[in-house]
Amino acid sequence: MTGVAGVLLGAGGDTTARALASYLANLLDHPAQLEAIRARPDLAGGAWAESLRRDPPLQVVPRRALETVGPIPAGATVACLPGAAGRDPGRFADPDRYDAFRADPGDLAYGAGRHGCPGTSLAALVAHHGLRALLDVLPGLCRAPGDRPPAQGLISRSPRTLPVRFR
Repeated sequence: MTGVAGVLLGAGGDTTARALASYLANLLDHPAQLEAIRARPDLAGGAWAESLRRDPPLQVVPRRALETVGPIPAGATVACLPGAAGRDPGRFADPDRYDAFRADPGDLAYGAGRHGCPGTSLAALVAHHGLRALLDVLPGLCRAPGDRPPAQGLISRSPRTLPVRFR
């Protein structure tokens, strides 16, 4: 049990921190959507799911093929790309646009089935309560003028800085 807790807090902490950075960046980039969530905190879950779709913290996730699929033999390691999957125009209308109220943002960022992350619920709770606490303490929080710092990282990706101001 100690090992599971260590993995959740170690690997899960970094992944959750990256997801939170992208979540806040997306909301600050869309002030009208942020204001709607300030007024109705129950909408935050959809905003979190949309941020995970558009800007997942892990861009590459290795998996092993259980059976031969086309040219991929059973047992081969394959790279799944949740970041690319979340931007698939065949699946999502206007996939590069952040829409906190998207009807079906999917659920790719934390895996599913046998490969689902056990920390998914914990990350969602941290996101929900963390955003609410931040907005309660800093009601005038908004993006500072200027360009948005780009997300950084090849495997793990998120903004490293997030310039803000208080109104």
